[in-house]
Amino acid sequence: MGAVLAGLISRLKTFWPMLVGIACARTALVVACYGSYAATDDGIFTDGAMLITCLIFAVSLLVLARTNRVLSDTAVQWMLVGSTVLAAAATAALALLDSTDPTLTGVAFALSVVSTLALSLCMFYWLRCLRGTDEVTAALFVFCAFIASVAIVYPLGYLPPLAQNIIGTVLVLAQLALVGPASLRDGLAANRAHRRARTFFTFARSHIQDGRFLVACAAGMGLLSFVDGFLRGYPDGLPIAFTAPTRLAYALSAIAVCALLAFLVVRRRERVMTVGIFVAMQVLAAGALVLFGAFPFHWEIGAVLVNTLNIVICAYCWYVIIAFTSFGRRDPYFYAMGGWVICFGARSVARMLLLGVYPLTGNDLLINSVLGALILLSAQVVLVQFLLAEHREGTTAAEKRDAQVEAELQQAEEQVARTQQALAEAEAALGAITRDAAEHEAARVAKAVAAVQEAAFEAVAAAQAQRCVRCTEGCSPEHPLPQNLRAAGGATAVTSGNTGDSPSAGAPAAAKPIGMSPLTGSARATSSEAPAAPMISESLRERVRAMGEQFLLTDREVDVLTFYALGYTQKKVAEELSITPATTHSHIKRIYGKCGLHSRQEILEYLANYGS
Repeated sequence: MGAVLAGLISRLKTFWPMLVGIACARTALVVACYGSYAATDDGIFTDGAMLITCLIFAVSLLVLARTNRVLSDTAVQWMLVGSTVLAAAATAALALLDSTDPTLTGVAFALSVVSTLALSLCMFYWLRCLRGTDEVTAALFVFCAFIASVAIVYPLGYLPPLAQNIIGTVLVLAQLALVGPASLRDGLAANRAHRRARTFFTFARSHIQDGRFLVACAAGMGLLSFVDGFLRGYPDGLPIAFTAPTRLAYALSAIAVCALLAFLVVRRRERVMTVGIFVAMQVLAAGALVLFGAFPFHWEIGAVLVNTLNIVICAYCWYVIIAFTSFGRRDPYFYAMGGWVICFGARSVARMLLLGVYPLTGNDLLINSVLGALILLSAQVVLVQFLLAEHREGTTAAEKRDAQVEAELQQAEEQVARTQQALAEAEAALGAITRDAAEHEAARVAKAVAAVQEAAFEAVAAAQAQRCVRCTEGCSPEHPLPQNLRAAGGATAVTSGNTGDSPSAGAPAAAKPIGMSPLTGSARATSSEAPAAPMISESLRERVRAMGEQFLLTDREVDVLTFYALGYTQKKVAEELSITPATTHSHIKRIYGKCGLHSRQEILEYLANYGS
């Protein structure tokens, strides 16, 4: 309920100047030409004047039908000013006119026509200000306008005619003060989104150019208005005077029905302004016929429902005009005049027809039968047309959904195809990258293997050279040098014809001078008896260091391993590193344990094959 009230208040803040303006125009019209509803109407001065007004509008429609010209805002405002001044003058003249003088009847009728025409144009202006609004705002506007108008007319009916017309003149002129606030709010109501409800606005959006739909709606409205015109003068065409209780009942009934319909619209009840409101109008018309038959000498009882029916018909006419004004291509005044001709013109024709027909027949049963048939016919024409329109709306919506689903499926298939193509391209690129990487890695590994092999050959050659320096036995056929060492010149360890008499005689040409450290290459003091230590190759140094990193050897263990790989004895290693033989022995045992090797030969083989 809080949300409903908040929505109502927000809309009232938007259209209150238009609401007050149209309520003032309608109240002034009812006071001037309808006798403030002391009766169902004021006879010839109401429906007769309205019939003349509708004839003028019908001629204007024939002229405007040939053009799609839209009036400018300036022209519309000047038209409002002129209509207001003309209506105020006519209402004031009616206030000063002696209604009891039969010679002034023609003048009074002419003033009624002028007042009806001018005030109708004023109402057109306020309806035009609601163009573009949503269906809920439009329904609230028309129902609130009639609630306000009925609430004002009811107490005015107890005042003298002179006072009524003076107040009516003031209400007419009050419209001019509302033009400014209304222009500031013009277009604000159009910002509200339309709902996808089954309302006349929904059908008007899609069927505004559908001739059958327009003809059916016009026929239904015209038939109900025709019934209303008969009922307002039931059974002989004369006005039905209200008593004080029935007049209060009419005011309360009209306010209650309008408030109920407005509440249902705010609660987002679908079909309220299509099927629902037509059912309400037909119930009111049928109820009036029943009350007329039940109380044949108290027509005012049935007239309560008749005037309530008239209020609902007028409200629905305004609602439809706003819908056509919002979605039609012509000027809003074109649709307003069309609504007046169909709704109030049919009512006026029925009333004038009843005045001429009833004296000839005098048959109440015939009138009741005709009215019942018209009510039934209007229900069939309008309700069936709305049902067909709703069915077409549903079919169109279903077709749109199917087309949208098909488009989405096609888009999804295209996306899948693009994804598969991208995946195939990615797989091809990945294969090419993998092949390039494999070839590059193979080349790098082959280069590393070659380097390791070269380093291994150098290490073996160095070890063999060191062994040849230290050994006292010459190489014999039983202990030949390796083929690679002979190719590298390692066989020079033995001189021609020498069998190893002197260790120094077989020293290789590549040996370092005495006094150079094999690890650093720097000069150090050595005994004169120590043989010359060969220079450690950089490749061997790198392989020993890599082996130390792999098996987590300490720096000292790496130094010991370097000399040990060169063929140094434990004692010689100790001398080179200035440590005790026991310490050297301990280092070698730890090296064997960490590397999982068991002899010098395995260490040499490991270094020779490292990296291959």
